[in-house]
Amino acid sequence: MATNKDRVTLPPVSAQRTNLTCHFCIVGCGYHVYKWPENSEGGRAPGENALGLDFRKQLPPLTVIMTPAMQNTIVDRDGRRQNIMIVPDKQCSVNKGLSSTRGGQLAKVMFTPDGVGRARLRSPRVYVSDQWVDTSWDDALALYAGLTKKILDRDGPAALAFDCFDHGGAGGGFENTWGTGKLMFTALKTPLVRIHNRPAYNSECHATREMGIGELNNSYEDAELADVIMAIGCNSYETQTNYFLAHWLPNLQGQTMDKRKQRFPGETMAAAKVIFVDPRRTTTIAVAEQAAGKENVLHLDIEPGTDIALFNGLLTYVVDQGWHDKEFIATYTKGFDAALRANKLPLDECSRITGVPADKLRRVAEWAYKPKASGHRPHTMHAYEKGIIWGNDNYLIQSALVDLVLATHNVGRRGTGVVRMGGHQEGYARPPYPGNTKIYVDQEIIHGKGLMYTAWGANPFQTTLNAQEHRAVILHRSGIVREAMSRQRGASMQQMVDAIYDAVKSKGGLFLVNINLYPTTLADGAHLMLPAAHPGEMNL
Repeated sequence: MATNKDRVTLPPVSAQRTNLTCHFCIVGCGYHVYKWPENSEGGRAPGENALGLDFRKQLPPLTVIMTPAMQNTIVDRDGRRQNIMIVPDKQCSVNKGLSSTRGGQLAKVMFTPDGVGRARLRSPRVYVSDQWVDTSWDDALALYAGLTKKILDRDGPAALAFDCFDHGGAGGGFENTWGTGKLMFTALKTPLVRIHNRPAYNSECHATREMGIGELNNSYEDAELADVIMAIGCNSYETQTNYFLAHWLPNLQGQTMDKRKQRFPGETMAAAKVIFVDPRRTTTIAVAEQAAGKENVLHLDIEPGTDIALFNGLLTYVVDQGWHDKEFIATYTKGFDAALRANKLPLDECSRITGVPADKLRRVAEWAYKPKASGHRPHTMHAYEKGIIWGNDNYLIQSALVDLVLATHNVGRRGTGVVRMGGHQEGYARPPYPGNTKIYVDQEIIHGKGLMYTAWGANPFQTTLNAQEHRAVILHRSGIVREAMSRQRGASMQQMVDAIYDAVKSKGGLFLVNINLYPTTLADGAHLMLPAAHPGEMNL
């Protein structure tokens, strides 16, 4: 069935049905998984297929989203071949039956011996005699735990380095990150930890956190209730498709007006508007204009790197107009007057720096921050992502944005928020980091620190700030250990551990472990590889 291009095989009534959360982006869409023996299928009548739909006639639009890409043939652990179909769940409040480009192909990324999983790690591997050799979990963990204990006993936890994922797709994030955190921070107590796309164990939004604002501080419903959505450096139609389609667009098209009136009785209501801050014209902007009308869409095509000026200019203008929330500022913040003096920027100067006409900037301020005719403050949701997160000035940019949000009380109210859109499901739930200061792990490794380095769901050869030098140093240091291991043919596990420890302690070596679904480029220097589980393969 995996090769079918022109038909969809229907699951029989007897098919097993389970729920799955898509593991790709941060939205977390719900899907149903149907599984049944390979050489059987359901019929077209509603009583003959597990979907309960009548395929003998044309179904209404969007009754179910179902394509050949949503099917596959897999091999169970017991060796039996099974058909699977993964379709979006219409009852899920997140995606409401919508399927994204990636989520719609979840079936295709499940393990198949002749498909995407050809190179899949099926058992632990150890590098001996100049080649990778499959080994048992008992031997692999004896090597890993034996060396870990010896390093802990003699050198302490700071000699154990980790490069670890901070995500966990398909709803597994909390269990995954809690498990890794308990090992690294509670059991081993090592501070030498970096996150997969960062140089240390730090947040991408440390500025907002230090201002008391967690980066995920509203719900999807807030996008349905907002008077204005300001999207900053995020292309949400392409990167959080179903969040945009199921929760942004209905508001922009007036479909949530009754809900807004119910939530905010007595407030002046108008069609929701959206403001995009992006140097480029994206697909998201084009879709929003088509759906909401150009009169309800503003695109601020600022000069790259001028975000700080934009937010400071808007803050200055808003305060000059008296549109800031003095009571909220006095009750819940401090340092407002000093921040305003330090960041004061007239609108004409802001226009000159950002390249956005002053009249357009005034319209932004009026849409997002000017009190309504009823006297109520507009509900403005500020959504941001990589455009202001991944940059050298991200701390200052995020601080300037939160200054504007706090001054106008656009956090902590329904229909508001200053939130990152997210790249994937983070599911953060680790015990506290044991160090006093965050350690720049890449530089520590480059400078010869650390004796054992575990890359867990991460690939530092391709995701460090010093990728070329970092890789060269690791290959050199790991080569010392590989040579030591090659001299231990026929040795006991304890003898192997002792030889590795001597190589890392006395000769400058580094023992490298890769935990992942597949061998990555890290395999060029690793000594031990441990296979990981894919969403849908573990019991959560």
